[in-house]
Amino acid sequence: MDREQALELIEKLSFFDDFSDKEKHFLSTLGSQIYKYLPSDTIIKEGEKDYSFFILLKGVVAIVKSNPTEKTITKLKTGAVFGEIGYVAKRERTTSVIADGDVIALKFNTKDIDSLKPEIPTKLKNKLIEILVTRLESMNDQVTRNY
Repeated sequence: MDREQALELIEKLSFFDDFSDKEKHFLSTLGSQIYKYLPSDTIIKEGEKDYSFFILLKGVVAIVKSNPTEKTITKLKTGAVFGEIGYVAKRERTTSVIADGDVIALKFNTKDIDSLKPEIPTKLKNKLIEILVTRLESMNDQVTRNY
């Protein structure tokens, strides 16, 4: 994928709304971190230790839990973030993520994030916190509705 295509995909996502044009351009040049996956490719495997997270630039992925039997929990679409629990909590993957068609994802490795321009890691971490808080609020709403 060339930089122009990567930048076009990045600019379409609300995840990057707080990023400057210069920062988005910089992220689009990280070609070694932009991955293409084919249908049924395993992107994350439940139980592995990997402290990176992904932003889905294009496509759909299935979130799959294998214990006790394999079950698709949900599907995520373009713009979604996945793998953030392993990144934030530094623990084994809690689910598998499988490409549901052709997928393009931007992968951020823990060790590489801090080597980026200083503003970028802060914005990435702030966005992840925002996403996690929103998910927690949603779960709380679901629980309180069931009482």
